[in-house]
Amino acid sequence: MQKEIPKRTFGKTGVQMPILSLGGAWALADPNNRKEAVALIQEAIESGIYYLDTATIYRASEDFFGEAIQGRRERVYLSTKSDKRDYDGAMRDLENSLKRLRTDRLDQWIVHHVSYPQDVERIFTSNGAIKAFEKAKAQKLARFIGVSGHNDPQVLSQMLERFPFDMVLFPLNPTEAYHARSFIRHFLPVAQKHKVGMAVMKVMGIGRLVGENKLSAQEAFRYALSYPVHTAVIVPGNREQLRQLVQIAREFKPLSAEQMKALEERARPLTREIAEVYHTWP
Repeated sequence: MQKEIPKRTFGKTGVQMPILSLGGAWALADPNNRKEAVALIQEAIESGIYYLDTATIYRASEDFFGEAIQGRRERVYLSTKSDKRDYDGAMRDLENSLKRLRTDRLDQWIVHHVSYPQDVERIFTSNGAIKAFEKAKAQKLARFIGVSGHNDPQVLSQMLERFPFDMVLFPLNPTEAYHARSFIRHFLPVAQKHKVGMAVMKVMGIGRLVGENKLSAQEAFRYALSYPVHTAVIVPGNREQLRQLVQIAREFKPLSAEQMKALEERARPLTREIAEVYHTWP
């Protein structure tokens, strides 16, 4: 019998979350990749992954997830995102997301890629997007609400200080140790203080950390989950990569401080390249 993917309590939500979650960008958003994308999502669910992460701006992704979860809706923790900063725009996104996902409610709805101080101000105006997120939760259209960002940890910190979000999605990989705007140094303690669920992304540096003469996928995954976060949202390029990730998650063991330092040193030459990509990526 296969080992289960380990679980961690997703902050104050109390949800038991597998340490590996499925992201919906790239290969799972390509309109020409429907059959493979749907099959991959369904295989992920059967493998024990049930946090499914998509977004309105991920091209065909919501449609693919909506198709894949038919007959499986009660088995998944379904999350999507809106990058609209106004109430009306966010509510339109929510209506369209529910249609594409073929569901009447979300487990989680995320304020997407909050990057700059002006984003925060727009979200919290009298007709700002936060009103839509509050309404969605009050009407049980979304069980939990969260926020994501990968440009500036101070901006993401402001969001947590201004509103009782249930969770947060932010980047974490070995190059973070060298970024001027390091989420490890400048944001992780804030998230811990607020007891939010912590999902991390860019664990593989959008694929640029992993490969020949770089890190292995297992090293990058173990590094991220050796911090006190709860799950890593990763987008496999195909089903073979998914199977490798599932096995890595099932065999997870935390790294020692010395092992983590060694991985940071090996990743250091890639710091600028990865920062330039993911600090501007939606």
